[in-house]
Order: sequence, then structure tokens, then C-alpha cells
Amino acid sequence: MSWLERRDAVMMSVELVCFHHAGGGSASFHPLRRALADMGANARIRTVTLPGRESRRAERRHVDAEGCVAALADELETQLTGPHVLLGHSMGALLAYAVAQQRISRGQRPPEAVVVAACRAPQRPAPVQDLRLIDDHQLATQLAACGGLPTELLDRPEWLALLMPTVRDDLRIVQSFRPPDQPPLPCPLHIFGGYRDPLVPPDALAAWSTLSTQPHPVRLFSGGHFLFRAPEPALVARIASVAADASWRRSGLR
Repeated sequence: MSWLERRDAVMMSVELVCFHHAGGGSASFHPLRRALADMGANARIRTVTLPGRESRRAERRHVDAEGCVAALADELETQLTGPHVLLGHSMGALLAYAVAQQRISRGQRPPEAVVVAACRAPQRPAPVQDLRLIDDHQLATQLAACGGLPTELLDRPEWLALLMPTVRDDLRIVQSFRPPDQPPLPCPLHIFGGYRDPLVPPDALAAWSTLSTQPHPVRLFSGGHFLFRAPEPALVARIASVAADASWRRSGLR
């Protein structure tokens, strides 16, 4: 089964490939897809679905970044043959960046641009929390505090029992991530964050700028860590602009 779930909104020459946050899935980008369509943006979204959730629920989840990135790069090798932009949210930002680097190191087509959102630069990780020392309810409480879970789930242990194993394994991916020992990305890097994000301070966002030869300034938007749950129009417009710029560059108009 493919890592990608493809839904075409309108025809375009550049695809927007989206990588979800820890504990998320392709559904995380449904609001963005709808908002781009409502805006009339010339954007086509592909969403990456990691094993162990949604249509891939029966497959074994990854628990380390190296294995996850290698598997993603293998799957995407023959699927991203045309111009594309990689967009990652939180954990997905690390994966998008690493997949771009992996593809470049393999001599494959690089992305026209990479967008990282609500994620610390890999050389500025958060303090490591030993996941073995906290139970599911404690971890869920932490997630709820930053908007990652509806608070009503805290009173539904049977639902937490289904959800938290995926969250834990995804957090293991984040904790095991190590920046690739490669030159900076040769493509534009767009860095987005939320004004009220308690997990990613502006200086940790700004550190991404060293990982590209063409970094764009950090852009902050209203909201917290989960920017794509109800993306504000300014964020949607900026993403549409990134895709349009990439399309124009490929057509020689810029």
C-alpha cells in the first residue's frame, strides 16, 4: 500500500506533499485542503500516511527516525518525479526535511521548496522526556495542555488506550531524530510558527535558517502549536503563494 493518499483539487504542475504531526494522520490536513480549495488556490495536496493509523492501521509503526525516513524515501522514489513542495508540521517537519536531504543524496529530484511549521530546528531539540516514566493519562494531559487532544478524552481511558501507543511511537521518532550530515538544502526553506505555541519558541524556529542556502524569514501566525487544525487565511494564503512561486519558477516565469 502506498504511503500517499492523493486527492486532486485542481490540476497544477507542483504538488504539495504534507507530513503530519506526531499522533496525527492524513486527516490532519483536511482543513488546509478545504481552505486552499475555498481560496481558489492552484494547489494539489498529497498527504503522507505513516504506518499504524488510518488506512495503514494494521501495519507496524516505526519507532526510530532513521528507519522511518529511509522507508519514506524508498516509497517516494518513483512517486515524486515531477515538481513538488514538501510541507511538514511538527514531527512532519523533521521528516520532510530529512526526506528532502535523502532524495538529494540519492541523486533524485529535489523539492522546489520545503515548508517547516511548528517545529524546533533539529539542532535545537526539546529536552528529552523519558516516555517510560509517565503513564498514558499523564502524557495525554500534557498533549491536551498544548491543544493536541480534546480535554474530554482525558475521561475516556478506553479511547486513550487506542490512541496513545501511536503517539508514543511517533514521539520516539522525534526523540531519535539526528540531523543529516549533509550540506544545507539547495532550495527555498519556509519557516512557519504560531504566536502562542508553547512548544516551539521563535529562536528554535529561527535556527532552521542555517539548514538551507535559501532560507526565508520566520513567519508567525495566530494560534498555537496546531496551526492546521483551523488554519487562518494568512497561513493558507502563504502556503498557496509558496506553491505558486514554485510553479512559476519551473515554468520559467520567475
